[in-house]
Amino acid sequence: MKRRDVLSAAALLAAGPAFAQTVPDHIMPKDPNEKGMLGPLHTITIVTSDLAAITKMYRDGMGMQLSGPVTVDVEMRQLLAVIWKIPKDVKWDLYTLRRPTVPLACQIRVIVTKTATPSIRKSWSRQEPGPYGMGFPTTDVPAWDKHIAALGFKRATPEIERFPLKRADGSGYDVLEATFDGPEFLRNIAISRRDGMGQVGDLDPKTGRGGPAYATQVVTDMDAMVKFFTQVLDMEARTDRIWKAYEVPFRFVTIYAKGAKNGHVALAAYEPKDTEKGTGVKPALPNRGMAMWSFEVPSIDQIGARVEAAGLKIGGGYSWIDIGDLGRRRGIIVDAPNGFMVELFERPK
Repeated sequence: MKRRDVLSAAALLAAGPAFAQTVPDHIMPKDPNEKGMLGPLHTITIVTSDLAAITKMYRDGMGMQLSGPVTVDVEMRQLLAVIWKIPKDVKWDLYTLRRPTVPLACQIRVIVTKTATPSIRKSWSRQEPGPYGMGFPTTDVPAWDKHIAALGFKRATPEIERFPLKRADGSGYDVLEATFDGPEFLRNIAISRRDGMGQVGDLDPKTGRGGPAYATQVVTDMDAMVKFFTQVLDMEARTDRIWKAYEVPFRFVTIYAKGAKNGHVALAAYEPKDTEKGTGVKPALPNRGMAMWSFEVPSIDQIGARVEAAGLKIGGGYSWIDIGDLGRRRGIIVDAPNGFMVELFERPK
């Protein structure tokens, strides 16, 4: 029987390719010595009015360290409200979720609004367009599954999913996934590659857990999104496949910073007839849900020039920001083709 409740980042690797895969393992760089114009996914921003639910899922369930509220003075708050397009009547606080024992794990920036803003998503359905979820690598999916379920979170499938996959040499290995419905209609995936395969992100050596190692979106114009991340932001697509194991097939693309093995983004797209109607709410701040991805860059001026050369509008005005979420940095905001906010920032050398 075909499963149809989980957007599986790992399982998609077994699908027939839309282009020939050039590396035997998708998490390995095409050229490990190549450096692009930005680093791996650094920060995932979630907007919510329910800090308690976020705390329960990501601190108590996923084992991240919650800090905040972050101190933001009046002048900086006014600047950020302009950059992040938060209306003056929306009051907010800022928190961070980190995994200090895994330096390359993405961090989560949580913007907590005093009143609820419009929701980007209306369901956990993987066929609904919009930011979808995050992946958390582990060596022991059943243990993490048991822990999260005990907190009252619902697994998206009746049981932990097992996917028998093939290496490039034809030998087999398994992937286990437990996907949970989280706050703001975001799904969190505990994922483990077994039989000697490396995990999709770094792990804490004591707990055998890590992440977020990647973030996912369901999009309606895959070609435009891939072009934005690869041709404008100088990343590389490592898999581009049509996944047919579910009753409703979809195209799936994984995109990494050049030379990186952590912090990738994953995009899924369905045929128009199979795409559910979304909320119509722009996937950007101050709307609730996953509203922005942030990438550190070696030169904000260089990547900014590339963005402008592509004819895209730049927000943020290369402003200097100094607060405890990312520290002192200079950055810009760029909208992806679907309206999703992407933050690019450079720290002082």
